Amino acid sequence: MYMSKILIAIIFISAIMDILPISKSIFEVNFLNRYIGKIKKGLVSLCLTGALLVSSVAVAALPEIIGLKELQPGMWGTGYTVIDASGEIRPFDVQVVGILGDNSKMSAKRILVNLSGPLIEETGGAISGMSGSPIYFNGRLAGALSAGYKDMYPTQRIMLTPIEDMLKIWDYPDTRNKTRMPQLDLAQMKAEREKFQADQEAKAKEGKEPAEEKAAEEAAAQSEEHEEQAGTEAQDEALVEEQQSQEVAGAGDYQSRAETAEDEETATDEEAEVESGSEAPLEHKTTYFASGFGAQGLKMLQSKMSPLGIQVDYDNTWDNGASMMSARPNAVLQPGSPVGVAMSIGDFTFGSMGTVTAVDGNRVLAFGHSYTHRGNVNYFMTDADVISTIHGPTSGMKLGNVQGIIGRVNQDRQDGIGGILGQFPQTVPVIVTVHDKDTGREITYNTMVAYDEEVLAALAPVVVYSSINTTLDRQDASTASLQFSLRSSYGKDGLISRRNMFYDGEDVAKVAVTELNDILAVILGNKEKEADMLDLKVDVTIDKGRKTATLVSAVPSKQEVVPGEEITFDTTIKPYRGEKIKLSVPYKVPEHQQSGQLALDVHGGGLVNVAKILLAQQQATEAGAKPAEEEPPVDVQLQNMLSSNCNNDIVIESTVVVPKNDEELKESIRQAQKLAKELAKNPQAVKKPNQKPVVNKLATDYIIENVIHTSVKVLEKK
Repeated sequence: MYMSKILIAIIFISAIMDILPISKSIFEVNFLNRYIGKIKKGLVSLCLTGALLVSSVAVAALPEIIGLKELQPGMWGTGYTVIDASGEIRPFDVQVVGILGDNSKMSAKRILVNLSGPLIEETGGAISGMSGSPIYFNGRLAGALSAGYKDMYPTQRIMLTPIEDMLKIWDYPDTRNKTRMPQLDLAQMKAEREKFQADQEAKAKEGKEPAEEKAAEEAAAQSEEHEEQAGTEAQDEALVEEQQSQEVAGAGDYQSRAETAEDEETATDEEAEVESGSEAPLEHKTTYFASGFGAQGLKMLQSKMSPLGIQVDYDNTWDNGASMMSARPNAVLQPGSPVGVAMSIGDFTFGSMGTVTAVDGNRVLAFGHSYTHRGNVNYFMTDADVISTIHGPTSGMKLGNVQGIIGRVNQDRQDGIGGILGQFPQTVPVIVTVHDKDTGREITYNTMVAYDEEVLAALAPVVVYSSINTTLDRQDASTASLQFSLRSSYGKDGLISRRNMFYDGEDVAKVAVTELNDILAVILGNKEKEADMLDLKVDVTIDKGRKTATLVSAVPSKQEVVPGEEITFDTTIKPYRGEKIKLSVPYKVPEHQQSGQLALDVHGGGLVNVAKILLAQQQATEAGAKPAEEEPPVDVQLQNMLSSNCNNDIVIESTVVVPKNDEELKESIRQAQKLAKELAKNPQAVKKPNQKPVVNKLATDYIIENVIHTSVKVLEKK
């Protein structure tokens, strides 16, 4: 049992070792080898620095509070916030206008106030990012600035959330961040690290001359500078001119699975836009920050965040230019300081910035309103720097940068967010490598997503999509070959892997993430158990232009066959603007195939025969089959998805024969009932143990876009 726990810890650590900031110490290799045997650079800087969070956070105490009953209209108080790069917590004047909702048990109580003073004149009123600013009367904490009336001018009249209600946030249960996956003991790792580093420094002083030390340092600096310059040059490479795309239509009743998925995604986007267009009467004074997503990525982010209660748009989102962030030791938060809550950090960072309301030991209250209003959560708590502010006639916002992880946000309630300094949230690394064959550019993106199943299902596809778009820096006709590997409690040996090819004339990234999006939705939406996801790695290769092909012919190696016989089809494909290619595709005649002419379709794996599916459903209904009351188990759904044909497969299957009259329909139903009875008596009739699965397909280097028809004659089996 002890060894199994060690192995699980090894898997967990190796899952996230590629994604964190790089440390130069030899300790990375030698120390962590004692834990996992083999380690790559990346994990140490954040985890080891994060260990300091456990013991080195400044301790603060909650000030005396003033209750709602003591507040009277006309009373003057003082609020505090930061609005510029100086980091100074500056005061502003507050005057009570009245209390809202005081006589109702159902509505949230709010304190209506007027704001004034030099700071308010400078900002133009209450602006996004000021949410959570603590408000004091006679030195006693009354609450937090939280919301104003949307699109109303002036913005000096604002609402406060009473501190009495915010304090309840600390009393809510905290069950998140307690999955079956192991947690790192950062304190132990810190102690081991310090001891090891001390030993190494002592040995280095004994065995290395000062000149050699200096030479080694200079060599390391030159190597680091060279790597940075090479990365900059790679990003500055010029892109070649765009190539025109040309559509090739499929044949018959076949329809592209990718097109169907894209249509559904488009409908979802449109619904999200309609929903986000509805105006709420109140506007929370919070600044969202997003980094790395780009214009197209932000559009997808908007559609994914809307169901989580976040309305992302260009008006309230600030690109803070964040990249990989490490944990910050000795974090100090004061009432009035800026603070961030993030769902993801790294090359693709998304979250929100507000203001600290109160600190009591390692407990923090902020915002004065919800972020996603999802109750007990597991998000990153970050510190932040305010650079400046901007404002217009009716609204404004703070601009700033996220600096580092300082704790974990564990409560997201109506009256504010709560967090714990010094705790590191459980995370899922998302590592995406994109190779653009057009420019020769290859970039690996590292992002850590807070372990929350709904958040992960929403953000991971956006991260992959944005990684592709950022690397390409273009939207034209392109072909993508995408493989993802997902480690969780599902799949053989905990691994789910899938490779497929995709083509689109405008936005191949959007099409390429459809399968990943579907599989994540199944895993993370399981109603029976938690997914326990470890990591997600995606490798994408992009070809500029069109790597598609059409089927020209498919000739069987034998014209007459018997049930169960294996033959091949000599197939010719014609790549787009390329020479014809001959391929041999295997086909096995079904064991229970009736004698007579067997009509076959040879088609691309991304095409599905809609007519065949509808007819099968009709026959099943006529045969008295009962529809499934519940969806299949997750393992079955995953198996069906992972074993489905790929877009670059050539697939051979029987053609749907539409009955010409009622007699033919009745006969097809009788045959279906007969086969069902045979299978009921002998369930192994279709597939015997240790029997190789029937594979009537062949993978190619092209997306097959059409369908052709052929046939063989089936003789009675003697």
